[in-house]
Amino acid sequence: MIPKNNQVLNWEHIEEIEDYMLTYLLYREGKSVPLLARIRRKSIEEINEDLILAKSKLFAKKQRSKSLLDKMVEITKTERLSLIQGLSKEERLEIIKEVKERYDGFKNPEDKMMLIWIIGELNAKELLEYVYRDMRHHHGNVRRLACSALKKIGDDTSLEYLHKALIDPKPQVRQYAAKALSLLGNEKTLNRIKKLVNNPNEKEYVKMAFMEAIRNMETRFNSN
Repeated sequence: MIPKNNQVLNWEHIEEIEDYMLTYLLYREGKSVPLLARIRRKSIEEINEDLILAKSKLFAKKQRSKSLLDKMVEITKTERLSLIQGLSKEERLEIIKEVKERYDGFKNPEDKMMLIWIIGELNAKELLEYVYRDMRHHHGNVRRLACSALKKIGDDTSLEYLHKALIDPKPQVRQYAAKALSLLGNEKTLNRIKKLVNNPNEKEYVKMAFMEAIRNMETRFNSN
């Protein structure tokens, strides 16, 4: 059998351990492969096979014990999206709880962007406070992903933060804020963007996002 935890993998539980794990225990104590072959009365090839099997079993056990959030960090965006779409209600709550506990530990901007993307895909209103906090992040791409997450979550409390993002120093943040406000904006938003769209110094792609937001908001307001 494979031990349930690292404490079990020792000589005190020798009766519970498979033969190949005994080889691994001796190897872990620092004994060389040739010496192991003599001690275990096996060939060097058999010792190496024991060690490969033990390491693969232990690695698989470690992988199974990883949290859902840890697994998401290690896979591609496409795999991550597929995993999120297949989450049960209980698994979704598990990830939300873990994000709350570990959010401040993600210091690298790339990791923070990934985490904010996950929050958006989870549509996790419970985690909005963390996204709001990073609307002031020093890295522009983190702020951009935060705007994108707010669009996906679609909560009215995001308006204040998105209005401020319309004048963010980074053009892409302004663009993404406009895209979010296209769906969430109110009359106040419409008036703000109408003033901003005439700025001669604004990037063309940002102006296009502003104009699209104006059209979408006017359509929404007229249909109500």
